[in-house]
Amino acid sequence: MIQFTAEWAAQLVAAFDGSGIHRVGTPGDLASGAWFESETEKSGAMVSRVPVPIQHTIIDEAWLECANQRIDGLPMFDSPSTPGISGKLCASSGNGEIAFAEFPPNAASIKGQPLELLRRAMPHRALIVATRVSGDSLSPINAQYYDTPFGPPVLLVAGMHHEFLAEHAAKNTPLKLVSSHRRVAAKSFNIAASASSENCLLPLAVVTPRTGWWESTAERAGGMVAWLAAVHAAANLKQTGQLKRDVHAYATCGHELGHLGLQALTQQQLPLITGAKYWLHLGANLGGAGNLNMAVRAANTRDSEQMRDLLVAEGYPTQHILVEPISKISGEGHDLTHLGAKVLSLAGSNLHFHAASDRWPGNVNATGIAAVARAVAQWIKLQAGQ
Repeated sequence: MIQFTAEWAAQLVAAFDGSGIHRVGTPGDLASGAWFESETEKSGAMVSRVPVPIQHTIIDEAWLECANQRIDGLPMFDSPSTPGISGKLCASSGNGEIAFAEFPPNAASIKGQPLELLRRAMPHRALIVATRVSGDSLSPINAQYYDTPFGPPVLLVAGMHHEFLAEHAAKNTPLKLVSSHRRVAAKSFNIAASASSENCLLPLAVVTPRTGWWESTAERAGGMVAWLAAVHAAANLKQTGQLKRDVHAYATCGHELGHLGLQALTQQQLPLITGAKYWLHLGANLGGAGNLNMAVRAANTRDSEQMRDLLVAEGYPTQHILVEPISKISGEGHDLTHLGAKVLSLAGSNLHFHAASDRWPGNVNATGIAAVARAVAQWIKLQAGQ
């Protein structure tokens, strides 16, 4: 069986990083998906590509002009398009036509967060959001309602402009905003892998997202590497006659657009949602450099503690592992929990979350990723092996 070393993890992360921007429906999505499918096939598991039709957003123009300064931006992909709106800038609680606010890039990791509530309640004609992240670059916010856009047009701008915009919001400076975008039919796909047993025990399921706004290397690659380790472990159990329950693994597309790939998966595999013994959710940032904090979440604390112990045994620093309640779960794990699945979730930290600076090698800890991969493989052996 393959050894899940830091060198092995580094080779995979570097290949993922080099396959381009991984936004769903783009050439980088398709290229990285084909590469990841090929890597999965090396495990010996049954592997298939499951098409997911999508609507791809094309940005025509996205900018604002204030006090003779033009600032380029990015639309929120679940807000409406506008060819142009002019009016006075104000704070989100102030009087004016165009409101300004600051939010982190995880401001829409699940539905019902403060940014969504602001957008639904605000009387303004448009909203500008400065995204705050390390380096204060432009860090997109996920479009949880991609299928049902709502509220006024929202333009995201780099956090480096927050002081300028806050100053002019206080002055009610006139401003023009353009956020023009449209959608075209496109394609993406989920990757499914399975190892089947002749026993009738409840199956295991493993899920990780594989797309993101930019290269999104630390955000996505750690989960993908750990997912590969899970598939290898399950396939090895089958090959050695030790597999006691089916293992199904899914790498889904469209995380950044309301979890489109997971939506398709839950429609196709509805009985598995509540029928699996566990869903192991390998979430974001499993191995980001600079901040190794990782949350382990499950409805049963004993399940979280078991995973924590496996991580520690494989070399992940004890002080950085946080056992948290399932109520804090986010991403695809949150959706699965809401649908009634029994979920065990891992999610890490990332100083460059959703930023173009989330790249290999500077923002990735391959040693940490390898430790997570080994712990996940051991978990599969404990849950599915004889």
